Amino acid sequence: MICRKSLKKSIAASAVAGAVVFSFMFTQPVTAQAEGEHDGGHIIPHEIGKLNISGGITSILQGTSGIADSGDVTDFTYTFDLNLEAAISEKGKVAVALEAGDGNGVNDNIPSLSISNYDAYITESGGIVTPSVSQAYYEGSFLDGQLGLRVGKLDVHGCHDENAYANDETDQFLTAMFTKYAGSIFPELDSYYAPGISLRYSPAEVADITLTAANGVGSGFEDITSNAYLGGQVNIKPNLMGREGNFRFYAIYDARNNYRDIDYSSKIEENTAFGLSFDQEISDGLGLFVRYAMQDDSVLAWSDVNGDDSVDGWVDTDSDSIVDTPEVLNPVKSAVSGGVSLNGSLWRRDQDVVGIAYGVLINNKDNLAYFDSTVIPNPGDESHFEVYYKLGFNDHFTLTPDLQVVTNAGGDADNDTITVYGLRAQMNF
Repeated sequence: MICRKSLKKSIAASAVAGAVVFSFMFTQPVTAQAEGEHDGGHIIPHEIGKLNISGGITSILQGTSGIADSGDVTDFTYTFDLNLEAAISEKGKVAVALEAGDGNGVNDNIPSLSISNYDAYITESGGIVTPSVSQAYYEGSFLDGQLGLRVGKLDVHGCHDENAYANDETDQFLTAMFTKYAGSIFPELDSYYAPGISLRYSPAEVADITLTAANGVGSGFEDITSNAYLGGQVNIKPNLMGREGNFRFYAIYDARNNYRDIDYSSKIEENTAFGLSFDQEISDGLGLFVRYAMQDDSVLAWSDVNGDDSVDGWVDTDSDSIVDTPEVLNPVKSAVSGGVSLNGSLWRRDQDVVGIAYGVLINNKDNLAYFDSTVIPNPGDESHFEVYYKLGFNDHFTLTPDLQVVTNAGGDADNDTITVYGLRAQMNF
């Protein structure tokens, strides 16, 4: 999630970005680069002098079937991304990412633990209607490329749990748990993007190690050495059968002060999580992926979002905050998901892709604050199925019909099966 920016800050950020663009525009001619080696053709960078620019607009139309309480809906969302990069030395560059968007889509209407429109969630949750700076960092390469560094305002959750076939909500799956597990299992940072540092060391071609540190409380810019959010990942790349593959193992340590013992005591706890994210190319045009993660099932996460004085839960005696039962999170103790990616080259449509995925969020039934027998008398593990067909018309435009099926939404087996059908248009420039 992203904190709401004031209009003045948004205008100022846009003005700074515009000044950078124009300062480079008048020093060098404009040229278009080839598509990035590792971006799957999704990003199309252009050079304006020393500045490298890429961007995209994502529009999503979704409708629902099976929502009993509030009724079925049809909603539309859009998001806008603009990425700016400029080399400042032979081994280093600065990068700035701006985002905007509007609409929360069907997310507000489906009582699921993993949302159906992850693209809209990231921008709408922070009210980013005008362009705002989501990332601004320095990236450097050292030791002949063995050591990589990123420092600044980062997409911290993007530093681990990556996946070649299930990683980008604007180009692949729309369901949150098929993009990354942060937010569906363990809580995201308070502002999603945050100041941090990430180091990646590659001792050999078949392995790399990533260490990331950030402050996840509030905007992340106050008391940055307190309440650390740490992530570590080992990626093994064995080149099985001569094919590309990644076998990632990661761990997360979250010391934010919004965790409590599951027995409702006021003791401050940290949260820990472990996961794996595998992707492997099987043959030309065929790839598989698997994810699994688990977190500490003895802690609760809470947020005093209501800010009231009513007592419906327990009092945090350490800070005199009132914690209401609806504010209690962490109902999931583990998750598993997997799927297949089929490239259109198999049927002579090289720019098309089919993705199929299935996953389950396993309830933490010891979390009685969430699974209160008077509220959810019949708990059941929430499951998600998604299939999409991405039609690639050219390097700049794709159209993706998408179908999702959600069972036991919210971990409640009494909820009806919900179907989400949608259409995503992606325009890259």
